[in-house]
Amino acid sequence: MESLDAFRQAVLDGKLSPRVALECFLLVKLGVRPAAIVTVPAELPDGEILGAQVDYEFKSRVAGQARDVKTRFNDTIERRKLQPLAFKTFVLRSSFTNNVARSEVYTTHRRAARSLGLEVQESEVRPTIHEWYVSLPDRRLDVSDLLHLRHEIQREYRGRFKPGDSVAYYIYPEERRPDHLRSLGRLLGYPDCCVEEYLAGRLAATEDAATIPEERAARQITEEVGPRAFWVKDFFPCRPDCPAAVAKGQEARGALVQVDPAFGEIYDGFCRENLARVKSGPQSIRRHEEWLLKK
Repeated sequence: MESLDAFRQAVLDGKLSPRVALECFLLVKLGVRPAAIVTVPAELPDGEILGAQVDYEFKSRVAGQARDVKTRFNDTIERRKLQPLAFKTFVLRSSFTNNVARSEVYTTHRRAARSLGLEVQESEVRPTIHEWYVSLPDRRLDVSDLLHLRHEIQREYRGRFKPGDSVAYYIYPEERRPDHLRSLGRLLGYPDCCVEEYLAGRLAATEDAATIPEERAARQITEEVGPRAFWVKDFFPCRPDCPAAVAKGQEARGALVQVDPAFGEIYDGFCRENLARVKSGPQSIRRHEEWLLKK
């Protein structure tokens, strides 16, 4: 219990990201959800600054202008051994390690998860974007199996990717696989009805179809919609008043309040933000896809 008290104080003192601490760490610790995902560095405090630091180091080193002699020497050796794309990937990974994985905010959050008895399995989405899969030890194998499935799907799809295919499906091919989506939804604690509605829309959708889950969820939101069903980030309820989703939100709030009453108001703010994010989701996705096409 002492570790939970110290964790609570770290949140209130601003040493931890409240969203990561409550939605991803505490809700898992308290048994409200089996696991959670944290995108790194984006969801860490000063994530944009960390990302900018990675980008700056990468550009400097590719130009042969690393800040120290040792790094310049090592980069010269690797540049001679590797093909240009492989060398850039090497520098990206190294820059991520230097600026993100060795940062105080990164290590502080990893220590906080460990203090609660949580395990963090880290997965590389891209060389400069990682995901933490946070769970209790008894869910270790479930997380490992899911990550293995995702990597197998990615290898399969990318091996047969051809010009003209959707860039999004190249980067996120697992979004087209029912077995992956159901396993992921179950692991994240999403109600089955919401998972099945998301899955149906994802499999039926074309690039401009109204059945795309993000489009469908945004269209369902009216002025009368309350935020409780939007109980965690990146979740799309089957409908805004879904009883199962609302119940999860009420369970989450109740569990957090038991740790500290102040967490209830903080969590209420998260739910409102989650609803707003879903409402603006289609526009955000279009901007992201435009960005991907430029890469």
